[in-house]
Amino acid sequence: MMALQPRCDFIVTRFWDRCNFEQAFLHPEKLNAAFGEWVMIMPHASADSAHVAIEKLLQKVEKSGPFTLGIAEMAENWLYSDTAELRSEEVYLPFARAAANHKKISKAEKARYRQHAQIIESSGVGATVPDLPFTRPDGSKGSLADAKSGSVLIFINDPECDECAMARVHLSADYNTKELIKQGQLTVVSIYPGEPSDEAWKEVAASCPDTWVVGAMPDADLYFDLRETPAFLFLNAAHKVLAKDMPVEHFLNAFRVVNTMNQ
Repeated sequence: MMALQPRCDFIVTRFWDRCNFEQAFLHPEKLNAAFGEWVMIMPHASADSAHVAIEKLLQKVEKSGPFTLGIAEMAENWLYSDTAELRSEEVYLPFARAAANHKKISKAEKARYRQHAQIIESSGVGATVPDLPFTRPDGSKGSLADAKSGSVLIFINDPECDECAMARVHLSADYNTKELIKQGQLTVVSIYPGEPSDEAWKEVAASCPDTWVVGAMPDADLYFDLRETPAFLFLNAAHKVLAKDMPVEHFLNAFRVVNTMNQ
């Protein structure tokens, strides 16, 4: 019997071969359902086959602005939206780029997909986060280059978010986190995605450990996915994103394991 991955590689790369998109787009609900079936096979296929399959599909519709936009909208629905069945920025990115760069798609739609692409390129898993500037609570300027350690935890939070407050308490009180910071293995960067003049943020910032890097970044939404807060991103020393979209408990458990191994 043929192994699962080779079968899935074959299916995802050949799925749209006989599709007449002129006809398919006359039945958008059926096309969307078929797109969903195709997407759900991808986790079982190799990454190379998935990328080839996406490129083949986009090439089939590239001459049509409406078709490219329609495919991008389906990709957003299945892979990137709040209700996505299979959340995958890596798979979604080529669709966002295709819509953002298409000459026959409206400027407004292109701008929306360009922002999606920029966010994923700046802070998706595998991306290197740019050296973004921020303002410290005392008004001085800083940037992510201030975080110089073996690893970095970016903690994006809002002073009026209850879950952010709970995460802040757990993170600031955690013994293992403190130890890793003391050893130079970890830097916690607390980012407020708002104006540095916000008094509520200044009060919260004053309560953060002085071992943290704390700043306000009004344009954070251009580089980070802020649909849910708190948001965490774990970076290596080169600021490459290794993990994201996980609760604070996940990182606290990981820090405990690392600190235990260090002893």
